[in-house]
Amino acid sequence: MKKIAKILSVALAVMIVFIGNAIPASAAGESYLTIKDYGGFAMVTDCNTTASGTIDIPSTYEGVSVTHIGNNAFKDCTRITQVNIPSSVTSVGSNAFDSCEVLTKVVFEGSTCDIKAAAFNNCGMLESVTLPSSLKSVADKTFYGCRTLASISIPSTVTSIGKEAFGLCSSLASVTIPASVTSIGKNAFIGCNSVSSYGVASGNSVYSSVSGVLYGPYEAGVNTAKTLIQYPNAKTQTSYTVASGTKIIADYAFGDNTNLTNVTLPSGLEKIDSYAFYNCKKLSSVTLPSTVTYLGSQSFGRCPALKSITIPASVETFESAFYKSGLETVVILNGVKTIGTKAFENCTSLTSVEIPASVKTIDIGAFYGCTSLGNLNVPATVTTLNTGAFQGCDNITLWVESGSAAHTYAVNNSVNYEIGTYKIDKTVKSISVLNLPSITSYYYKDTLDTTGLVLSVNYTDGTSETVKSGYEVTPKKLSKTGSQVITVTYEDCTATFSVNVSYAWWQWIIRILLLGFLWY
Repeated sequence: MKKIAKILSVALAVMIVFIGNAIPASAAGESYLTIKDYGGFAMVTDCNTTASGTIDIPSTYEGVSVTHIGNNAFKDCTRITQVNIPSSVTSVGSNAFDSCEVLTKVVFEGSTCDIKAAAFNNCGMLESVTLPSSLKSVADKTFYGCRTLASISIPSTVTSIGKEAFGLCSSLASVTIPASVTSIGKNAFIGCNSVSSYGVASGNSVYSSVSGVLYGPYEAGVNTAKTLIQYPNAKTQTSYTVASGTKIIADYAFGDNTNLTNVTLPSGLEKIDSYAFYNCKKLSSVTLPSTVTYLGSQSFGRCPALKSITIPASVETFESAFYKSGLETVVILNGVKTIGTKAFENCTSLTSVEIPASVKTIDIGAFYGCTSLGNLNVPATVTTLNTGAFQGCDNITLWVESGSAAHTYAVNNSVNYEIGTYKIDKTVKSISVLNLPSITSYYYKDTLDTTGLVLSVNYTDGTSETVKSGYEVTPKKLSKTGSQVITVTYEDCTATFSVNVSYAWWQWIIRILLLGFLWY
């Protein structure tokens, strides 16, 4: 009997020790928190996943201040709807509320609190957050995947916004960067497709907003080159000119845009980073400056309206750059040395490619899955064709020089080939008016003067040139007053422009006299 009593007393002592270190604390509703005393401060370490409704985190536990919410403390608590965090809490751990799927509101009652990475990651129904007024940093992925978060006020004390901090906040309508911010991580606003303007507070010496477009250094303190960081995808305009002096287009800067058809890139641009124009469904016109050296992975991936591109001689790297784009014609200018790995992978509409003598390497899967690619000249200067360079190009015929690397590749890989050079069909695809005629205002019955009229002519092989003669214009005799539309025809393609036609003073006199005579 004494032995049993001793065992029971030991068990009771163990239970008391356990309860002293981790005791369930009742919260609002049926939720329960686990709070631990760490000697001088207490931390919320866990929450029962059956918790629901509003959670009021206590400010003290057994006389000790609750100062921390631990890493993953509320992770996967899919029933809680609101959390009230007392002023005693000075730290919220990483992933603390990760995947709290129906959490709609978070209130920080105090002014000082450090919020760690991904604290509210994938809180898909989070609508309102009152951030501590003395917050220093919005950490990496803090609000990633908060799809219903429509607005956020970033305190004026914040100096850094981490990588993907507001990623996929698809309802976020506006963002203002405080003057205090000196660092914004990559893809901080990726997938924020409802933002119509990025604002930057007056006094910020690092970042700027140009007509709602966010510019700044590529990486603060590391690469300070002027960078277009984020274009607001809710902006409705169809064309955009990137600011002069821009050196880099950042990751996903225009990604998923559904409005832009034309983007003009500045001379001096050096780098277009990965996914910069990814899934820009209407983008049909972009000219790469002769200064660009790098096109990142899928920088123009899944751009179905992009039909032609010219790769400047300056480009050194463009691996996977045009994955599943709508390209039909590609011109690679002399100077490019390598056609990168999977550069044109699954460009199923691609029919014409010009490969210059400067190219030495066609890398792994460069044209993989280009099912419409037919005749292709491969110069003898190409000395390396890596695995699967033309895999899945079911209709291709390589035109090669006898004994060249391309000849050997075709034989070894059972690719159709011909010895010789294929003559590329070059016909006019479209024209546009580049410069209007010198004279655009006329008198009634004048003859159109085409002096100064310059056309931009685009060919089926992807090349273009300016044309100053050889076109036809109608009408030549201007017999309509007001705005007169002029049609220009060049090799069966047309374009239009307008001129203004009015009556001369003497024509007005004749008209008045004639009308008076007829009336009489």
